[in-house]
Amino acid sequence: HSSTMTSLASKAIGAVFIGALCLIPAVSQEVTLSSYACYDPTIPAETAQFYRGRNTTVCLYVGPGGDWNTQGTTYTRFAFNLKADEFSSYWIPGSFKSIVQDDPFNSNATHIFASSQSSVSFLRRYYDATTQQVFPYLTAVIDVKDGTVQGIAWDDACIFCKLSRCLPNTYDFVGNITTREDISQPTDGCYIS
Repeated sequence: HSSTMTSLASKAIGAVFIGALCLIPAVSQEVTLSSYACYDPTIPAETAQFYRGRNTTVCLYVGPGGDWNTQGTTYTRFAFNLKADEFSSYWIPGSFKSIVQDDPFNSNATHIFASSQSSVSFLRRYYDATTQQVFPYLTAVIDVKDGTVQGIAWDDACIFCKLSRCLPNTYDFVGNITTREDISQPTDGCYIS
């Protein structure tokens, strides 16, 4: 897989909330692309395993809707060092302009997924150009056993809105929408427009 990575300094994501690194069961998706693994190369000994209260690395990948298994997928990667088993939230200024208005991925949708160690979440839609909907509420729950990530699930984002604004919003890496029954985890998201 050869991906084109855009500059971290030139792009941003907004209103993205990465949640607590909790010991909650999660289902992970089998993805054959090791390029999405997430470790901190500057402190590999500290981030290769999760230890409660110590730094670990979580990455967010932002890119086009559709098939992420296709070679040449352009994306932006954000890496965060945070303390394991503590809730952390992030606001990255300028993200709406750089993702929605500038359209760096030349796509009608922008998707996001989380990664830690060699595990990845399913994709969540952040922006849909066709409907002008933004899905800003994203909470990743990372399941850890004996210091190793077992899986990453998105939490139910519909707690932030009325039921009428809650839509299916989880995709696999070839661009297919998933259901709670298919992947045994929350799949809906709350949009604003």
